[in-house]
Amino acid sequence: MTDLNRTGRESSLPRAVAAVIEGIEADVIRGVILPRGRLIEDHLMEDYGAKRHAVRAALEELERAGIVVKPRHRGAELRRFTPEEIDALYDTRAILHRAAVQHMSPPTEEEAAALEAALSGHEAACETGDLVAIHQANMAFHDALFGLCANPYLAAAIRHHDWLSFPIRAYGVADAGALSRARAEHRDMVELVRASRLDELEDLVVRHMGPARDIYTARFISGQVPRPGG
Repeated sequence: MTDLNRTGRESSLPRAVAAVIEGIEADVIRGVILPRGRLIEDHLMEDYGAKRHAVRAALEELERAGIVVKPRHRGAELRRFTPEEIDALYDTRAILHRAAVQHMSPPTEEEAAALEAALSGHEAACETGDLVAIHQANMAFHDALFGLCANPYLAAAIRHHDWLSFPIRAYGVADAGALSRARAEHRDMVELVRASRLDELEDLVVRHMGPARDIYTARFISGQVPRPGG
């Protein structure tokens, strides 16, 4: 068994199923699996050294989460969001992020230290260039940040929508300009938390979502890849 709460998935998944999900996640981050990319069971079994039942269960779990879709007369594929779906999803995320900040209290020293440690972990991962490690460290930072929210249901809802938006957010990891901006904004977030400047933090956590969304929209909606850092 494995704990997958960081992405809002069930914590009771068998390890073999979780391993397939993690493999798909890594291949999305690396650009191996693209939106509307077919997820063929035999290929996934070979790629991840998994049994068919584990692959099938993983795809069912991802379909329940909204990441994988199964159009009629086609197999499973990575979801490609429409412009309307992107707008609705990001409107919801903005509402949740603002509400979470509004429910934050000044952190204890222990909480502040945990946030600083998560920041350092993300900085260290960025230096390695390992895209999967960067993504995981980014998730850990945001878990620590929104874990400061006094309402655990808000924090859980944020984790769920982070996972739902994963196919979009993944494109911010590999873009040098977006990653550099994210690192700077993470540092700013920590300073704003320590200074209890929550109005500024509320605006920043919403702006922080923009670059990955813009990259995804340019690549898969507009058909153009933005300039690095744009």
